[in-house]
Amino acid sequence: MKPDRPTWILFAGLSLLGFILWLRLSCPQLEFVNFSVDRAKASGIAREYLRARQEDPARFRAAAVFSADGEADRYLQHTVGFAGLVEFIQKHDFDLFYWVVRFFRENEKEGYKVFISSATGEVIGFQHIIDDNAAREPLERNEARRKAVEFLKEGFQFNIDQYAVKGDLVTVYDNRSDFSFSWQRKDVQIPWSPQENSSSPRPEVPRGGGAFGRREPNGGTGKLLISAKVTGQEILSFGKHTFLVPDQFNRYLAHIQDTGRILSQFIYLLYLALFTSAVFFMIVRRNHLATHMTKRFYSGLMAFSFALSLLAVLNQWQNVLFDYNTTGAFRIYLWQLGMQTLVGALFVSVAIIMPGLAGEALHDQAFKEKPEGSFLYYLRSTFFSREVAKTILLGYGVWIIMLGIQSVLVGLGQRYAGVRVEHTWMNNLSTAYLPFLAAFTLGLKASFTEELMYRLFAISFGKKLLGSTVAAVIISSLIWGFSHSNYPVFPMWFRGIEVTCLGLFLSWVYLRFGIIPVIVGHYLFDVFWNCAEYMLGVTRPFYFFSSLSVLLLPLTWAAAAFFLNKKAELQPMRWRMSKHQLYNLDVLKTFFRQHPEEMRKKTPQQIMDEISGHGWDPAVVEAALEDAGIPVPRP
Repeated sequence: MKPDRPTWILFAGLSLLGFILWLRLSCPQLEFVNFSVDRAKASGIAREYLRARQEDPARFRAAAVFSADGEADRYLQHTVGFAGLVEFIQKHDFDLFYWVVRFFRENEKEGYKVFISSATGEVIGFQHIIDDNAAREPLERNEARRKAVEFLKEGFQFNIDQYAVKGDLVTVYDNRSDFSFSWQRKDVQIPWSPQENSSSPRPEVPRGGGAFGRREPNGGTGKLLISAKVTGQEILSFGKHTFLVPDQFNRYLAHIQDTGRILSQFIYLLYLALFTSAVFFMIVRRNHLATHMTKRFYSGLMAFSFALSLLAVLNQWQNVLFDYNTTGAFRIYLWQLGMQTLVGALFVSVAIIMPGLAGEALHDQAFKEKPEGSFLYYLRSTFFSREVAKTILLGYGVWIIMLGIQSVLVGLGQRYAGVRVEHTWMNNLSTAYLPFLAAFTLGLKASFTEELMYRLFAISFGKKLLGSTVAAVIISSLIWGFSHSNYPVFPMWFRGIEVTCLGLFLSWVYLRFGIIPVIVGHYLFDVFWNCAEYMLGVTRPFYFFSSLSVLLLPLTWAAAAFFLNKKAELQPMRWRMSKHQLYNLDVLKTFFRQHPEEMRKKTPQQIMDEISGHGWDPAVVEAALEDAGIPVPRP
């Protein structure tokens, strides 16, 4: 169905409402990110720091990755809410986000890690990893403690009167002794207990146990630490701020995460069943004209996805270097990684072509009255008409409405169900050389693989199997929704409900307006959530404008379609028939000519159903009827 004026008015109103809801409920949780220091600057700071320690960084390979204190983020949101988290960061100059620059050499244990604030560029942590047999001059415990205190005073204005001793540990090796000291700040004691949280006046902390339901009494307190390790005359490591989460909290959280993993694994079995069905129907319908006419398109899409997957690894090369274990050969590590990358890229590519081709054939039968629901319609007409431009613009409305739906659901969940959403994922692409390219890759592959599977194939398959479009929509949306239940949203079942609701909305859009708006909306939704911090937080201009450009990519397609404005005329479905299909077409045409009386006694639909029931390609039957002069309704 083409969007008419009432549709545009409806979508404009819903988009405006969705934007207002997102602006009020979700936007404030993105603005606190400070990304002033990029990877190149962090690497330069780390090298200068090593030089200041009389170490030549040129002797090492280097890798810089972006990281975040996920435990602190999770615990503070759980106990004091998001507003309390932001207040804690500001009050204690705590760096939730930071860079880690690693210096290493192949087959050697010795290396360095430098931790750098993404907001200020300050070196907030350091580790010198040395061999267990490395020798250092002897040192007394008291002298080591004095060195640690003096270092922390000089570097971080450490006031020992504000701290209490947390750790005082000596590790004895054959040729040295390492002294580890830590102090906890006296005024930071954040408890994890149902009694205190349930009586808290903070609006974001729900009653009855908060985000995770039942909690143990006396579950411990979160503490803010400062630490240093001394060996010989060297400060071997230090940390400006470390947030210590109670062990009981981590154990309980692990239990909650296990529940989410079990749920996602069960859903994964349903996905495998759905994928196997797609493979089966693709094989069975391999000679269907809809499959035949779209296989070049999907093969090209599969090749593009495969290339993007390989490019994504190169884009994340810093992660590859950072994860290298120096106990093994670097070339062996790269070989293993390369094989894993090829297999993974191939699977994602197959996850596009199988449900795509199977879905095209099933959709041609199940939803003949809704031709825009598959790419076959656009391959038979054009991708560059003004009608296509309108559906792309509709996709932008779908995106904004999805943001609004999500904001309302999460807002209600935070208020009434103790929902907590971790925010450290916002910077999970920052390590990439080109974060916007990583977001584009993620958004494109996710939108095509998921929409082709859960909308194009699953809804058509469900209708054929169950005889009900409504049942097909509900089941496919549930499977899609709860396949996301392993995301860092607590309680973990909530993410499944949230995405299921989004799936129901996308299914309605798909059945009403076709495949393009849902793919565009899904793409924009995923890209936005992986670029939002670069656009709304404190960041560098390159990241802001490159992220914006990725969001505007579908708009360039819409502009090209608007100005080219090719005529959308459906071409005959025979124009790409295989030799086998052409042979069958001639056989049917001969049969019709030899039995004219028998043909006149039946309706075209009866003829088609009878011949198709004997295994003939329905599209070939339609073409034969048309050539015989028998009217056949076309989409």
